[in-house]
Amino acid sequence: MKVLRFIVALIKFIIFGEEVTEEEAKERMRICNGCLFKEGRNCGKCGCDLSKKTKWSSESCPIKRW
Repeated sequence: MKVLRFIVALIKFIIFGEEVTEEEAKERMRICNGCLFKEGRNCGKCGCDLSKKTKWSSESCPIKRW
């Protein structure tokens, strides 16, 4: 299931997205690092790799924190 979610996120990024600023990506990652759902380098809610998800403008936090 994680692979499917990543493929959908990647397609959205390719079609609609761009990378956010470095400052915005760092702020998103800061928020994720303090989240109780963070599991290693992944989001425990959606399963996404946070190093990518936090940089893509087409992505958002599944619990609406960013």
